[in-house]
Amino acid sequence: MRRAGQIALTARFVEGVGRFRVGQYLLRRFQTLPLTRSLYRGLVGYRRPFASLEEAEAAVARYSLGGHEHPQNVKNHLGMYSHARPSDYAALFYIRPILPDIKKVFDLGGNSGNLFYSYTNYLSWPDGLTWQVMDLPANMAVGEAVAKERGARQLQFTGEWSDADGADLLVVSGSLHYLHRPLSEMIGELTVKPSYILINRTPMTDGAPVATIQDLGIFRIACMIHNKSQVIRDLERLDYVVVDEWKAHELSLEIPGYPELSVPAYTGIFLRRKDVSGPEVRMSTEDRAAI
Repeated sequence: MRRAGQIALTARFVEGVGRFRVGQYLLRRFQTLPLTRSLYRGLVGYRRPFASLEEAEAAVARYSLGGHEHPQNVKNHLGMYSHARPSDYAALFYIRPILPDIKKVFDLGGNSGNLFYSYTNYLSWPDGLTWQVMDLPANMAVGEAVAKERGARQLQFTGEWSDADGADLLVVSGSLHYLHRPLSEMIGELTVKPSYILINRTPMTDGAPVATIQDLGIFRIACMIHNKSQVIRDLERLDYVVVDEWKAHELSLEIPGYPELSVPAYTGIFLRRKDVSGPEVRMSTEDRAAI
């Protein structure tokens, strides 16, 4: 993987140069001048912005090393189940008061069920609640084995999006940016739409959507940086209202050489369907500062 190593070194060099104003100016000239544009793209390879998720996936395909289904990806997620991450506290804050009304949770892109285990440390699940995860087959196979070993009877796995129909809570944590279809389009297909939606740990921007690559060292994954306002507007058209939003400061996404497209902190959003009467609670300034 010499090429991947060269791209990584170039990306680090570009990141360093881009920390200075004069460096940003020189990089922008290098990126845009006709004589150097192709050379720049050749040097940075897949560490750049793309017009679509499909274009980004094509660029990184030979270097992805399995991407989402890399064994280390599952291990990384399972290793997080013992404690909540900072951005989870906002999610827990809004889930706790509605918990008595929650019978079915659908966890879209929930890997091997790590979020179920993590939240179990902080919440007491009502009798009869089921937490259903949809992810790639290899990740769910590991999840099913771990659930059997741990006796997690409330945790289930499915490969069918239609199983989200009638869910009380739709969880899209750390996965929205990997979806090939707009979330609003997927929800619009359901006969009974979720009462609540939790979106968390998602790179979002106030600018135009853009695709890029997350280089995690031993594997690489294409993802979308969505426009936050557009995501919210699309869900509002389905009769959802935003209860609150927050920043996941523990995560960021840098596109080397493009500071204006980079995301310094991921985003979380909690939404309620208009016809659902939920408790009117909001995080205090002190709670928000602790995230």
